[in-house]
Amino acid sequence: MEKAIEMKNVTRKFGDVIALNNINFTVDEQKIVGLLGPNGAGKSTLMKIISTLILPSSGSVKAFGYDVVKEKDKVRKIISLVSDYTVLEDELTPYENLILFGKISNVRDDLKSRAIELLEDFGLSIYKNRLTKNLSSGNKQKLNIARSLIKNPKLLLLDEPTIAIDVETSRFIREYILDENIKNKKTILISSHYMWEVEQIASEVAIIVDGKIVEYDKMINLMKKFEDKLSIIEIELESQEYLKDIEELKNNENILGLKIISSTTAIIETPLKINEFEKLLKDKNIKCSFRQMKISLEDVYSSVTKGRF
Repeated sequence: MEKAIEMKNVTRKFGDVIALNNINFTVDEQKIVGLLGPNGAGKSTLMKIISTLILPSSGSVKAFGYDVVKEKDKVRKIISLVSDYTVLEDELTPYENLILFGKISNVRDDLKSRAIELLEDFGLSIYKNRLTKNLSSGNKQKLNIARSLIKNPKLLLLDEPTIAIDVETSRFIREYILDENIKNKKTILISSHYMWEVEQIASEVAIIVDGKIVEYDKMINLMKKFEDKLSIIEIELESQEYLKDIEELKNNENILGLKIISSTTAIIETPLKINEFEKLLKDKNIKCSFRQMKISLEDVYSSVTKGRF
C-alpha cells in the first residue's frame, strides 16, 4: 500500500517557538485520519507543511512519494487544502470560483462540466449565478470544499471543515467526506474539535500535543487501549443526602474526573475496575446504583491531553 503522507523527524520553528517537534507521521493511502489536539498544538502547521504553504525547519515530508520542498508543483497537483485561510472570491459566483480555481490548478479536461457537477453534488446549483458574498456561511463552506475537489486530488486536507456551521450542513459534509473516501478512494486528513464527528468518520486517529504526536493508532485499537485503562461510570444515588460524599470523592487519587449531573446523578472517570470501584463506594457507605458507560473518543482525548496516562 502506498504512503499518502510520510513525515520524518519534522520540526517547524517560528522564531523561538517550536510549533512541531520532531514529528514522525505516516498515513496510508485511502484512509481517513482524524487529527486532534488543543488550539496551538500544531495541527494547522502540520497541514500547511504537507500542502507546501510553509516549509519545515528540518526533516523530510512526502506526499504520495513527492517531496514537498523539492517537488512542490507535483505535490500541489494531487493535494487540496480546506481551511479558514483558503479564501473564496466574494465578488465571483460559485461557478466562477470553481472555474477560476480549476484554471489556477491547471485543470484542462471537462472543467466546466466538472464545476457544474460539483455545484449539483453540493446543492449549490440554484446559487451558481449569485455572488459568493451573498451565500450563507454553510453554503460558503460547501463551496470551499467543492472548490478543493475541482482538480480531483488524491489527498484532501480538511482543517476544521465544519466549525461554526449548521447541523444539517455539517452532516452533509461528513457524508460527502465518507463518500469521497469510499467511492473515489481519496485519502483524507481531517482536524476537528468535535470528537464525535471524528469518531463517526475516521478509521485512524492522531492526537498532537505541544507539537508532538502523542497517540496514533486505528480508532478501534485506541479505544480498546483506553478501555483497559479508564472506566466511565454513571452513578444514581438513592437520595441526595449522599451527594456530599460523592463530591468528596474528587479528592481521591483514583478519581480522575467527577461531573455532577443532578442532585442524585454523577459521572465519574476512574482507572479502577468496576469491582474495585464498587468496593470504594461500599467503604464510603454510599448507597447507589451505577453502570459502566462506553468510552468515547472525547474521553480518550481528555485523558491524553491532560497527561493522565
